[in-house]
Amino acid sequence: MNKKQILLSALFLTFACASAGAAPPEPSALGAFCPPSEGKAFHSGWISLGLKAADLKEKQASAGHITDVGEAQIQLHFPAGWSPQDRRTALCIFPGGGYAIQAIEKEGSRIAGWAAEHGMVGVVVKYRVSGTGNALGKFPGPLLDARQALRTVRKNASSLGIAPLRIGVMGFSAGGHLAAMASTLWNRTLPEEAENPLKNISARPDFSMFIYPVITMAPHTTHGGTRNKILGAHPSPALEEMCSAERQVTEQAPPVFLVHALDDGVSCANSRLMEQACREKGVPASLNFYPTGGHGYGMEKRGHPTDQWPEAAEQWLREQGFLSSPSSARGGAPSGAGTSSGTRRE
Repeated sequence: MNKKQILLSALFLTFACASAGAAPPEPSALGAFCPPSEGKAFHSGWISLGLKAADLKEKQASAGHITDVGEAQIQLHFPAGWSPQDRRTALCIFPGGGYAIQAIEKEGSRIAGWAAEHGMVGVVVKYRVSGTGNALGKFPGPLLDARQALRTVRKNASSLGIAPLRIGVMGFSAGGHLAAMASTLWNRTLPEEAENPLKNISARPDFSMFIYPVITMAPHTTHGGTRNKILGAHPSPALEEMCSAERQVTEQAPPVFLVHALDDGVSCANSRLMEQACREKGVPASLNFYPTGGHGYGMEKRGHPTDQWPEAAEQWLREQGFLSSPSSARGGAPSGAGTSSGTRRE
């Protein structure tokens, strides 16, 4: 077994113990394991978060898309030169797909690769969804998975070379809605978590990035398919309000970065509502509107102004202090976090 296999096996055991509620190995026990000697970027296999709702057989919905995900899992993408002694930023990534499927490649693994290229640890979150008529994809299931992912990464941060106050979220389309719920409902008590051994670990993201997101559940602005999947056919007004992220923003919300094309089939009013809610509460928000680009482009270059958003995202992360050198990020919050004023690009 080579060093890379030993390291990933150790990380897998750490997560497996944490998910099962057992005491995980002490961080020092993992300190003896080294990253690949060649110093190249690498990624783990899929690691269970201990949340399984059904004995579904995950399947490919179309090229690069999956459905019938019955078990919450994460995949870790480490940058070149990574060391367990680092204190890097982690980016938890939620692919879109209307809570029925997930664009696991275009809005998942490729985004994690981008994160690793920029020195972060990319964490693809495979949350529970189904394209059939069962309850998977309905609230609070996806939110439970998102919170579990954030808590698991934070609990194991010292073993993963991650700074516990540098863990953010990025979500696309319906995954953007999930990331927005995770960013606004992070301290909401959920009865389904009463016996969760990780429930006392903070699930608050330190920064939030929403890419062509669904934000509101208001019928005339939301995306109908996403709303029907997460809320069900006849939601109560209270549930609709809880799942409308713009209505749940408080002064404690993390700084927000938003991307939307004006010709998107998911109304750009979703992003505008989120920015306005953040401004009203004094939360830094950067809203990046582009005249064309449509929906579902991920980081693909399609010859539209939306091609520019990854560069804008990198700039914002640097301004917020989340892309500083891992050697200079030993504990504590990054120096720029939560201090920049909101910006708007249209």
